[in-house]
Amino acid sequence: MVRTVYSPEYCLQYLEQYASKEIFVIGLILGQKTGARENVIHLARTPDEKSSENSSETTFESDKLESKTLLNVSEAWVADHAKHVTRMLPGGMFVQGIFITSDEDIFEDPNSFSKVRSVVNHIHKVMSANQCMFGNCPLSNERLILHMSTSTKVLTCKSVEVGTPVKSTVIKPVEWKFLPKVQQWQRLDCYYEFDDVYPVIVKKSGISVKQQFQQILESAHKTIESSIMFIDGELKENTEVLEQILKKRKPKTHSKMQQQELPKSMNVSLFVPFENSLPESVEYLECDGSIHFSGVVSSSVFMYPKATVGETIAAVKQDIIRSLASRFTMHCDALIDDNLLPEEKVCFNEPPRRVLVPVGSLYLCDYLFPGEAPAEALLSVRELLDLQITEAEVVCDVETPADTSEFDALDKDTSSEELLATPQEASQFMYITGICFAMFVLIVSIIIHYYDAINEVFSKFVS
Repeated sequence: MVRTVYSPEYCLQYLEQYASKEIFVIGLILGQKTGARENVIHLARTPDEKSSENSSETTFESDKLESKTLLNVSEAWVADHAKHVTRMLPGGMFVQGIFITSDEDIFEDPNSFSKVRSVVNHIHKVMSANQCMFGNCPLSNERLILHMSTSTKVLTCKSVEVGTPVKSTVIKPVEWKFLPKVQQWQRLDCYYEFDDVYPVIVKKSGISVKQQFQQILESAHKTIESSIMFIDGELKENTEVLEQILKKRKPKTHSKMQQQELPKSMNVSLFVPFENSLPESVEYLECDGSIHFSGVVSSSVFMYPKATVGETIAAVKQDIIRSLASRFTMHCDALIDDNLLPEEKVCFNEPPRRVLVPVGSLYLCDYLFPGEAPAEALLSVRELLDLQITEAEVVCDVETPADTSEFDALDKDTSSEELLATPQEASQFMYITGICFAMFVLIVSIIIHYYDAINEVFSKFVS
């Protein structure tokens, strides 16, 4: 059975735009694959590789023209583009392959096809390095290769399997269909709250911010994977289809036009079973400090209406973890000092917040650091997605900036310096407070116990 892929018609116009200029272009295919259907949402041209700063303008122009061939493409550069674009994709969306506009037939020329296979394999390898980014689609190891000839304007699509030896690579034909109508998507919104305290234990080898955040991310990953998802407050079977759930809720009195319209969004709630929120074993160690990880992650996932609840659950969980992994990476890359324990007694860090950017009939995302304006998102969208949008189209209210008033008050309060003198003293204070509270409860219990006994003796004596 031939694999079929569906995409909006503007993707064809996007390809013809570059093919008509008779120039070589390579880019990424972004989409979603479910058991019901495989949909492509966008084609994103890979930006030209930047030359060294010391090169002259003449050299830069000549290098730019020279690099406009498939054999001169850097696999690492395209894979880096895929990594950055994946951060912008909601859960359930992946880089499904690459597209090329060129004069040569990449499937007939052995050197060209070998290069194409090398590019998709390198993308697969890079995306596999960080499991929490969910860079590779779990449903298939096959990647799409879409080619449009700049001379004949003929479109050809095939798929190859990645992560396998070259000799065993199988090339399969793919049928690509362009949809004249806008694809309908079902939106699911979720707000997941974090309020956890993690110990900081500095070993002899030391520990960096990146290492500590990786531990937090792995812990959050286990917690979210163990959670149970409710859609609009109801627990659903994994085999149920989103479209069927919506039909059950619509009144029969509505017209056919109203019945065809999907609601703007469905609310999703994640609940963690109590037994899964407890550690398997408790080990008492002297901590060098602690990280209070607090905030709300906004999640907006777009699913094909015929997708199952099980596929939707996986997409929502992927979205939350991918968003955390993206923010942690961006935050660590922006740090000047990677030392985990700063000289200050209390250190406040605010990772970038999420904003939504429109792509076709759905939304992808970008991240803004504190103080950055929505205009910063336009640069990322233009460079990474090859899209032109306006600042007004960026949705910035899905997550609000952190409220630092409480932290500012604590930082200025000189009376709290003794309690927060060092991370070791802070941990010790909390430990002592716990013992005092336990002793208080024990004393009260003894008094109540003996009070009841004295009353019983006194009542017998009176009688």
